[in-house]
Amino acid sequence: MADLFNKHLKKATNRTKEKLLEGIGKAKATQDEVFDQHAANLVKQSKSCEKLHKDVKTYASALKALCSAEKQLRDTIREAYEQEWPDREHLTAIFDNLDIQTNELEKTVCEDLPQTVTQYVNQFPDLKKKIEKRGRKLVDYDSAKNTFNSVKSSSKKDNDPKLAKATVELQNAEQMYTEMNNELLEILPAVYDSRITFFVDTLQSLFNANSVYQTDASKFHKQIVMQLDKLGESMDYLRVARPEARALTPIDTSSLASTDAPATPDPSKSDSTSLRQSTPSPTVLVSPPPAPVPTAKPRESVVSIANSTNPFDDDEAEDEKEATPTDVEEKFEAKVYPKLNAQQTAAADQAIAAARRQKREPSNPFDDEDDEKTEKGDSKETKKNDSEPPPKPLDGITNEKRKTLYFVTSTHQYKAVDTDELTFEPGMKIKVIEANEGDQLDDGWRLGELEDGKRGVFPENFTKKI
Repeated sequence: MADLFNKHLKKATNRTKEKLLEGIGKAKATQDEVFDQHAANLVKQSKSCEKLHKDVKTYASALKALCSAEKQLRDTIREAYEQEWPDREHLTAIFDNLDIQTNELEKTVCEDLPQTVTQYVNQFPDLKKKIEKRGRKLVDYDSAKNTFNSVKSSSKKDNDPKLAKATVELQNAEQMYTEMNNELLEILPAVYDSRITFFVDTLQSLFNANSVYQTDASKFHKQIVMQLDKLGESMDYLRVARPEARALTPIDTSSLASTDAPATPDPSKSDSTSLRQSTPSPTVLVSPPPAPVPTAKPRESVVSIANSTNPFDDDEAEDEKEATPTDVEEKFEAKVYPKLNAQQTAAADQAIAAARRQKREPSNPFDDEDDEKTEKGDSKETKKNDSEPPPKPLDGITNEKRKTLYFVTSTHQYKAVDTDELTFEPGMKIKVIEANEGDQLDDGWRLGELEDGKRGVFPENFTKKI
């Protein structure tokens, strides 16, 4: 062990001495510019690859965190997407495909690519060690050569043992240096040229994996957007049902009349404006609807009942065998307000009397014929089709040409509750026309015209714009 240590110490001392002599110019050093160029190329190549290796590892770590965050977000969306919403299984399948694509990208970029770059970079430390060893052998060769020249110049005998020893040491040092130098001259150019294929393979793997993932992910993301469009279109039947606004009943009207007894109701002004302040909402029947209960029309008032048939008219014959509109109205009255006290009955009589007086005024051209028929007592004209007052258009809604704004399609059934409203079924096309200030439209209502030419108002949230 001591001999080996002394041997290495002697070599290190000789090499240091030789470098010192070469530095001060007293010893000649062997120059190899070709090898020095290859060594410089290796240093430059190793620095570039090590920097790339560091950045690839940083990118892989960030991409892995991003993929994990995307998976967590998709899991949250799966839980938030409710069971009754449309095509939940289809959306879940899209998210599963995205998870598969994310796993493939993560494996290629975060596992395989850093491992390949690491293997390529690991060859540079070994090559650098070989270059350092070749440098030491070159110093030994220069030392042996300088020693041989010095012994040869000072020796006077041809068979001088010192000269023979110096010759052997020079041959051994030259052989070791030559072998190592030739090996490196073959390896270093090949390693330096391999940088091209390394960059091509590495960058192709990186960007090809990203391209495949982004292409497939873009396709799946578009499918998700279309699925969410379907969910938005399904809001009409998925949203929570709103309670219908309670219409004004005859009992409410009579109670108001009893409170303000001197006030005389004006039948020429329709109560449609006040009742349309809250737009009706279409509702979805989750369970079979219950049996219909006969109720009064929500927008019918005491005035409209008085205009159709007067249940208090004493001119009707009590002994008629057939059921007349008056009998129908009395039965209807018994169902709607079966118990009227004396005060409510007196208030209803006052409202009906005021309606009669108003009907006799010449301001309403539609009521003149009805007054004449009532005075003549013509019972043949009081049929069921005349039990309701004739339709009255809104103020300003006439048959003149109006500007067409756009077209809509009905999404729910709507039955008119007043004469100025439209009745339509789902799937009907409605032309929305321009309204003026005299039409007195409320918020959420539009003026439209059906395909048969009938005009009227309708709730906008029962339709969808084409």
